[in-house]
Amino acid sequence: MSAGSGEPCQRKGAAYYAADRVDFLDWVGGNHERVLDVGCSSGSNAAWLRAHGARQIVGIEPDLASAELARARYDLVLPMTVEDAIGRLDGPVDLVICADVLEHLVDPWSVVRSLRPLMAPDGQLAISIPNIRYAPALLRIAFGRGFEYEPEGIFDATHLRFFARLNVSAMLGASGWTARRWGGSPGRFGRLQRVAGRLTGGRADEWLIFQWYVVAVPG
Repeated sequence: MSAGSGEPCQRKGAAYYAADRVDFLDWVGGNHERVLDVGCSSGSNAAWLRAHGARQIVGIEPDLASAELARARYDLVLPMTVEDAIGRLDGPVDLVICADVLEHLVDPWSVVRSLRPLMAPDGQLAISIPNIRYAPALLRIAFGRGFEYEPEGIFDATHLRFFARLNVSAMLGASGWTARRWGGSPGRFGRLQRVAGRLTGGRADEWLIFQWYVVAVPG
């Protein structure tokens, strides 16, 4: 769900923009009154957010067709890149969602830093981001098709940046955030990830997590 890149927005299929991230939001949990959804697509997260206390939902979405759909669900939608939108936003915000967004940006470090002043003192930044250390991705780079880009997934053709967990942690720390909780989607390795996680104290997650989830707080 791209919210800006410095390049013209590449239009994907309708299913891409219609998808919600209830899986990720269920992991985030909690109740959040004022929400900023960066890369909100068509606003499919609205039902979950309203059910979890949202009184004001602001979305950012550069895909104009999706932004128009989101307007019917959110209180305000800015149809532009996140880089252009941040200066138009007012805080405080209780929850900022960056679900599958940062990897699409030219400078995600600056964007994460710019979000910090918008936050309420107890606000949270919720990020989901692909893991370039995911074992199938590493094997593909070393022995398979390399960086052959695709419409979706870790090798999405619109991805400009690639992160492992340590890179996400460093970006947050350098931008005034503290990672409070980590998790992730294991992709095809669900059962293996759970077993290996118990046996290794979570260290195997570096290679078995398809997409990292992190909740960060102002630090």
